[in-house]
Amino acid sequence: MIFRLGLIHAQDINTFHLDKSHIFSLYTGFSGYIERDDAMSHYKYRGHALPVEISYRYSGTNCRQIFYANFDNLILISSLPNYDNAGLNHYVQSTNIQMGYSYLHRAFRLARYRSDIFFGGEINSLLNLRQHAYIDNNEFLMLDQFNSLGLKAQLEKRFASNKRVAFFNLNIPFISYVLMGDTYNAFVGKKIDPLMNYGGNMLLYLAKKGDFVSFKKLVYFKTDFSFVQSISNHIGIECKYSLRYYKFSQYQNINYSKNLQSQFLIGIVGKL
Repeated sequence: MIFRLGLIHAQDINTFHLDKSHIFSLYTGFSGYIERDDAMSHYKYRGHALPVEISYRYSGTNCRQIFYANFDNLILISSLPNYDNAGLNHYVQSTNIQMGYSYLHRAFRLARYRSDIFFGGEINSLLNLRQHAYIDNNEFLMLDQFNSLGLKAQLEKRFASNKRVAFFNLNIPFISYVLMGDTYNAFVGKKIDPLMNYGGNMLLYLAKKGDFVSFKKLVYFKTDFSFVQSISNHIGIECKYSLRYYKFSQYQNINYSKNLQSQFLIGIVGKL
């Protein structure tokens, strides 16, 4: 779950989404994670964070454009106990960055229900860097990095007061460029083996040696529901629940990286 702070600008919710408008938002909140990385451990790790998110939205007569960037950094723990006196610490330091841009076009207008349905696509990039700590200061790094192109749908529902609107979004990537495929563990893998004695820029090397994957190796979806209440001609409050899940095949059908993120956002949004 996540708390979201943002600002929405609208003369009224009806014209806000029909007229050309530029909306800038700043958010913060609370998110919950469940992570399992078979290449490092068969235990589930859980934690929560206070992220930061910024977004820009363009609302045209028949289209929607959305850009967002989200960042958080947290510690995940498992059911394994910590023995500090012996230097045995079982935790994961997780850094998450996600950015995306989507373009949607109005496909249907349901005037009777004061609703619109939009279809389009989204390009997004996700980075999940994990530092697994086991003994004293020994840490092992694992990385999930996906650059995806997917299909996106959005439902907008306006209410009779013209000061309230609800959104439902669903994004499902169908092809992704991943950097860390065929990874058995932190020391063995198709992409890791050449790095053992590599003296150049590792990130640049991985970016050049990535793989294109689809549903067979990466199952990934993100959905959210939000509600906006206008409180003035230019400001409103937004509440949003978001759910993201992915399952990435790290090595054949043996190792998988699974991540579940749930968020509850409260936001104030402002329009120029």
